[in-house]
Amino acid sequence: MARWIYGLLAWVPPACLALSLAPAPASGAEPTLDLLMSRLLHPDTVTREAALREVVRRGARTAVPGLIDILRFDLFLDSSVANALAALTGQAFGHDWRRWVEWLAERDDWRPHPAYAEWKGDLFKLIDPAFGEFIHAGVKHRARLEEIQWGGVRKDGIPALTNPRHVPARAATYLTPDELVLGLVVRGDARAYPLRIMDWHEMANDVVGGVPLSIAY
Repeated sequence: MARWIYGLLAWVPPACLALSLAPAPASGAEPTLDLLMSRLLHPDTVTREAALREVVRRGARTAVPGLIDILRFDLFLDSSVANALAALTGQAFGHDWRRWVEWLAERDDWRPHPAYAEWKGDLFKLIDPAFGEFIHAGVKHRARLEEIQWGGVRKDGIPALTNPRHVPARAATYLTPDELVLGLVVRGDARAYPLRIMDWHEMANDVVGGVPLSIAY
């Protein structure tokens, strides 16, 4: 995977960046795992690396889902996270983020630390602050939070096709005879939504046969 996000922490607005700045523990106090996980999102490389070493030293299994999340964005820009995952799990998938995700999905004995929802929300807010609306402390969910992944765009980055203009089938000369469409008929009103257009929008909001509909692709 291309390491395009190496500058992630550099372009985050200061107000958002402050979300990841963990306070220092009291003198002599051992940092909690929640605090260490927060430090893994810190803009300072030294702070992140020290937190990662401590997570591994403790054998903190509940840190594994978060480390897999971090591996996708490669905030460390080396093999530190992959090596930490190997040390904690005994698996050797290297930088293959997808394989780590698949492995975790097959396991029920590698649950994240209790503050994972808030932590993951902070991670996603580094991409887009609006993601905090979806993942946060106490969020209700049916899917495992560790299986929720970023889709590659910011919120509303894929605009829905809303009330599109339609043309008669004979006028759609840009389509080939064997081109795939999403077709539907409501109260005698027939519509077709070409997949080449739906590819760019993934959602269409329209009124067909007098009925408001949302078509997902």
